Amino acid sequence: MGCQHQNNVVFLPTVEQLSCKQCYLHLWSIAVSLTHLSSGGWITAIEELFRDLDVLGIELRHSCGKLFEIPYIFDVFGDDLEAGRRWMTNFRKADRTGSGPRYFCRSIPKLQCIELLLQCTVAKYRRGLKTPRCSFTHVPLGW
Repeated sequence: MGCQHQNNVVFLPTVEQLSCKQCYLHLWSIAVSLTHLSSGGWITAIEELFRDLDVLGIELRHSCGKLFEIPYIFDVFGDDLEAGRRWMTNFRKADRTGSGPRYFCRSIPKLQCIELLLQCTVAKYRRGLKTPRCSFTHVPLGW
């Protein structure tokens, strides 16, 4: 008998979701809590996730249902003079209060990769019906 497994479908966050300050703060707060990952470790973890999607039984799709085309990791997180690692370091920096990000990044491909890693690996990190909404029409990031 053949082994048959069903893929778990994970949908990419939209530009609207990643541009929302409350959703960005939620994404950032979960990401910085993963202190076991260095800046280079984040990039490696994203690369390994993309490599192992078939083995993990995960399928990545856009909100319209179209299959997500996996990017080459160094096209998203540049390897020139360690620019990708430097970007990850800056992304994880906190403001003076320590409760928010120092910078709000607008690089949607990078934020999508971070969010996908969290969505696929962090327990209970899900966008769902019971997730608090920023507005009636906005489906936020979160659990």
